[in-house]
Amino acid sequence: MNIQAQTLPPDHDSPRHAVLRDVRRLNRLAQARADRIARRHGMTMQQWELLRRLRCCSGPADQRELCCAFGVTPPTLTALIDSAEDRGWIRRIPHPDDRRRRRIELTAAGAETIAALPHLGREVDEAMTDGFSERELDRLAVLLRRAAENLREAAS
Repeated sequence: MNIQAQTLPPDHDSPRHAVLRDVRRLNRLAQARADRIARRHGMTMQQWELLRRLRCCSGPADQRELCCAFGVTPPTLTALIDSAEDRGWIRRIPHPDDRRRRRIELTAAGAETIAALPHLGREVDEAMTDGFSERELDRLAVLLRRAAENLREAAS
């Protein structure tokens, strides 16, 4: 039986309707590039992001706050924390005010690991904006912030 592959219809969206599709595509491409860079250093992009966030904290981070910062569910964050803990990069410690909660802190090995790695965001930014003028970058940043503010206001 010969089954022909269906092709997607061409995009005939107006610029207004193409924006979300293009932003989502850009996000997927940026995440994939960051993950490729991180994997060359023996980790995932999410592990890199966890170590970077913990390095920037003034102390241990609350696991609930990390869920919000990452925009993931608790089980997803737990799996990420488990993998980082197995590698000796982080440790769980009790929350000082609530024995049901845990805090996450960077170990010395985790601090050494993240210090030795390139900044994935900068590498992705450089590749993504290659050839853009300063004026184009400024305009793009303004438009993206404005779009984010529109969505924040619409959610209120």
